[in-house]
Amino acid sequence: MYESMFNKDLMNLQVRAKSADQLFDFVGRDVQEKGFVNEGYIEGVKEREVNYPTGLVFPNIELALPHVDPQYICKPFIYVVRNTQSLNWKQMGDSKEMKACYFLFLGIKEPKKQVGLLSSIIAAFKDEIFITNFKKVVTPEEMIALLVNKFVQVTV
Repeated sequence: MYESMFNKDLMNLQVRAKSADQLFDFVGRDVQEKGFVNEGYIEGVKEREVNYPTGLVFPNIELALPHVDPQYICKPFIYVVRNTQSLNWKQMGDSKEMKACYFLFLGIKEPKKQVGLLSSIIAAFKDEIFITNFKKVVTPEEMIALLVNKFVQVTV
């Protein structure tokens, strides 16, 4: 079930990365130490982001959805990051420059389910009330409750 992808230990709402590389290293080490990914994850996610940028710009929020090929994933997850400063990023599709401080790192083992998850996430971030609540969340538990409530029908 979708809720199993959320884990309070994978909600970090006070990251202080100064660059995309620093963010990838931080998240990558964390998910590797917790057994969600294997050793190639960090380099894999960096390489994939260069080739296929994941930034999305909505009217009320800019975020990115970094993800990697399934061979690096041991257990499916969604790692939520709020960085304390906006980082330079590139937009999905056209690679235009943007800035983001919100990130959902997607650990997906079954690629055929990725499209459904991405479309559900995109739909959620078009909802102004959801975005307002997403930005206000303070604790990992609040974030899990918000996300599970929004995505409860999706299975990955």
